Amino acid sequence: MSKDHFDASLGLAFSLSVFERYRKNGLLQAELYHVPGVRGRCTGYIQLVEGKVTSCYVKARSGEHYPMALSTLTTVDNEKGPFEWKLISLPAPPSSTPPTSQFNAPPRQEHSAPIPRIVAPLDMTTLHSWTDQHKLMLTTVYRAIDGQRNVEEIKRELPLRPEVTEEAIRVLLALKVITII
Repeated sequence: MSKDHFDASLGLAFSLSVFERYRKNGLLQAELYHVPGVRGRCTGYIQLVEGKVTSCYVKARSGEHYPMALSTLTTVDNEKGPFEWKLISLPAPPSSTPPTSQFNAPPRQEHSAPIPRIVAPLDMTTLHSWTDQHKLMLTTVYRAIDGQRNVEEIKRELPLRPEVTEEAIRVLLALKVITII
């Protein structure tokens, strides 16, 4: 079993209880068949935030998304599976409490502040359960990253609170769409 694959051979319901106990964040996905209301094979998705299921849906081969009850997916898994579920780790949605700054401690000269660089496109579909406000925060910070300005300059120039900008940078780092040099 690799780091991002989870063997749900004991059943999806049991596996979800383990994820809840260990407060896992991520997107579970598996190739499924015989899902009510969906013709042919499809991919099932279950979003986890701190172990809690926040959304479930299936994506048909045609690309259409169908919201799905968790009970439906667990029933399909019990009756037709178990299926091989993969856990793709994702950061938890940003918290409402401001974090302590990791970019300001210890104080630095501005010329030596870290410079973020984009290394991959930002795919907002992986964050479909996040609020529009959080998505806007991420895209605002992502678009401000040009590989030239350091974190302190970006914090000053954006219309966001500095701690919000820092949190967005941490999330973008966790999503592996930026790097800091």
